Amino acid sequence: MNKKTFIYDTSKGFSSLIKHYYSSKMDIDSCTNKKRFSLDNVREYDTCFFVVNDMDDLSNLIKVYYKIEHFFIGSPNKMIENKIEALNFEDAVILDFNRNKHDILKVINHNLELKELIEN
Repeated sequence: MNKKTFIYDTSKGFSSLIKHYYSSKMDIDSCTNKKRFSLDNVREYDTCFFVVNDMDDLSNLIKVYYKIEHFFIGSPNKMIENKIEALNFEDAVILDFNRNKHDILKVINHNLELKELIEN
């Protein structure tokens, strides 16, 4: 059975990347509109990819972080990335969006396999 994954990405580019590479390995739901973001069903997900573009997104991240066990977090904004790192979320994988796509996918694959969320 595939693990359930939630993607929060209001810019839509990263969610498209994750869907392209992982849709055959995970059941993926996404939120690309922060006005439609809801905490109602987030506990049913095993993994979350969360892209923080602004302070509203950071607020949503803080609300949802403790409800999903495995987290991947990234931000294209260095100032917001520093705020995320200052939160010291345990076990969250902070993705460096300044790296190339291949390197980002390598980090994601390694951590998904390590946490047994996908098979090799």
